[in-house]
Amino acid sequence: MNHTARRTDSRLGRREQRQTARDARRERLLVLLARADRGALTPEDSAALRTAVEAEIAENETHRRSAGGHQAASMRLHKTLAAADECLVETEADRDACAVRLTRVEQLAARPDAEPQQAVEEIRRVLADAHKAARDTVEEGRR
Repeated sequence: MNHTARRTDSRLGRREQRQTARDARRERLLVLLARADRGALTPEDSAALRTAVEAEIAENETHRRSAGGHQAASMRLHKTLAAADECLVETEADRDACAVRLTRVEQLAARPDAEPQQAVEEIRRVLADAHKAARDTVEEGRR
């Protein structure tokens, strides 16, 4: 088996086949255009010229549609990435706020001079503020 030959059922093999066909079609176009320049086109040459030009146009349109689809997909991915980045920033801000509240609760719970009931009330206030902040964030996201 020749290892330099490409399989035609592979993507690379199909691409090479299309490239070979495109090169051959363009070579025929150049020959036909040279004949047209000399005024030596036969009716068969005119038909071949039309066929070759129509094939180039069709291939061009296929590639334009494909590129348009790729561009639209790229824009969707860009928007998704931007939304994910925004979520990450919000999540990190929430994490930081939670860390600050946790530190405050730990400080309140560790105070040896505080009355237990007073410490509990202060911890409840910190948690209530955290709950209110979380609710406000959810409400803001709905707007």
